[in-house]
Amino acid sequence: MVGTLRRSRWVVSVLLGATVLGGTPVRGQYQQPPPPPAYALKGVTVHYADGRVQAGVNVVVRRGFLAALAPGAEIPPDATLLEGDSLHVYPGLVDGHGKAGLSLPQPPDRSGVAPWNPPRALQGFTPHRLAAWYLTGAGPEGRDNRRAGVVAAAVHPSGGMAPGQSSVLVFRKGASTPWETVARSSAGLAFSFEGARGVYPSTLFAVMAYFRQAFLDAARYGLALTEYARSPDGLIMPAWDPDLEVLRRAATGEMPVFFSAETVEDIRRVLSLSQEIGFQPVILGGEEAWKVSSLLRERKIPVFVSVAFPAAREWRPGAPGGEGEAALGPAALREKERLENAYANAARLVQAGVTVALTSGGRGGDFREGVAKAIEYGLPETEALKAVTAVPANLLGVPHLPVLRQGVAATFVVTDGPLFRKGTQVLWTFVEGEVEVGSGGAQGAAGAGGGTLQVAGSWQVQVAAQGMTLPFTMELTQEGSSFRGTMKSAEMGSEARVENGRIEGNSLTFTLVVTMGTESFGLEATGTIQGDRLTGSARGGSLGDFTFTAVRKPSDQGGVR
Repeated sequence: MVGTLRRSRWVVSVLLGATVLGGTPVRGQYQQPPPPPAYALKGVTVHYADGRVQAGVNVVVRRGFLAALAPGAEIPPDATLLEGDSLHVYPGLVDGHGKAGLSLPQPPDRSGVAPWNPPRALQGFTPHRLAAWYLTGAGPEGRDNRRAGVVAAAVHPSGGMAPGQSSVLVFRKGASTPWETVARSSAGLAFSFEGARGVYPSTLFAVMAYFRQAFLDAARYGLALTEYARSPDGLIMPAWDPDLEVLRRAATGEMPVFFSAETVEDIRRVLSLSQEIGFQPVILGGEEAWKVSSLLRERKIPVFVSVAFPAAREWRPGAPGGEGEAALGPAALREKERLENAYANAARLVQAGVTVALTSGGRGGDFREGVAKAIEYGLPETEALKAVTAVPANLLGVPHLPVLRQGVAATFVVTDGPLFRKGTQVLWTFVEGEVEVGSGGAQGAAGAGGGTLQVAGSWQVQVAAQGMTLPFTMELTQEGSSFRGTMKSAEMGSEARVENGRIEGNSLTFTLVVTMGTESFGLEATGTIQGDRLTGSARGGSLGDFTFTAVRKPSDQGGVR
């Protein structure tokens, strides 16, 4: 503890020129870094989740919130202007079946287990488990999702008939632990018709029977609890059963059941089982849901349609040679029919009045190509936007995420064209005010031709931490997308090294290395460059956090291409 305090004091002393910390506490390693400086967008087209479109809007983000969202809104002088031609702003995308690092427990050893009476973990029946318990990281998957414009996703556990409860994640850039990404630990139950291996229930018939019996057991368990609470005379206190507790909630409709089902036969089984037992299903996948659209509408059952369409193997749309279906063989014709029905599935469901969300099918990342295919086959673009924003957000219990208005947390996507048009790039994604450079960030930042931005040269830096702001000079050298250098204060006689610098689009990451005697340690920094202005923040866990703003010196202007 003493060593940590000494190093924290030294960082402020060397980096900021302060001699004491005074009464300011050292920040804990799990706190969020300081909010970024203000960002602004000028004259953009805003697309709202309800289908409204507003042109010529100025957007200002300050301290994580939308400070302004209106035509003619004032652009503050301290805001970093995110520039580009014909920019569009959309609500952040919500993936109803997304991807995150998840390490679920493996089934126990089958040896010595009676196949007709195995433990639930071996049967794949563990409704009490939360996907959130088994998250393994907040890094690569979150970054890839943000770069694709995806700000949140539901993660559904798999591997059995009832492997656990689904969780909803918000892909926060500053999350240092997986749990910091969790918005809802329990959004519903994950069910499937997947049987156990080598033990009961292994067949579809057995799985259906097991579901029925499990819900009957849950009802009996609930009755025993009620009767004991009413009068314990002559009764033994019921033993706690976490799985049956969860089933009781599902049977009353208190929590939805995300039921994986692709074929019309399986979807009918879900409808029949849910009607018999009383749980509220959400069809997950639903490739052939269009075949029972009227039943889904009548029962008000939503469908999370996967747009991770199967790859074509026999049918080659637009391939040279042959004309029309007459030139296709039987296998190609069957595949063509299946794929075109899958492409048109969402449009047919929406036309029939079914509530539809579009998902990546558990793959995560950029699923806009699949959404574009659904639009090509009849899904109106306004409905497509709802299906990746407001609809999944409402069904997953995070209705605030797609809201764009002054005062709410800044969570939105900036693109260089209409969201689902081929070739449109995600330039920036804001998640609760923190910005991530998107897949097309380099092109958007450079303004035209793309290429690696140039950061080499001298920069005048203002560093703010512990309530103080002091000037520094930063000298950088660059090779391709890598850079290094020094950060000095002539006034204070202090110096730190800039190492491991990387440029991706207009986003920078680097390590600020400080040496104390024979010991060196680093503070991880991130920044965004726009023209000759660089803004960012650094966090060093228990060593403290700081923000910085840098301006390229006049002699080095023009280095950005």
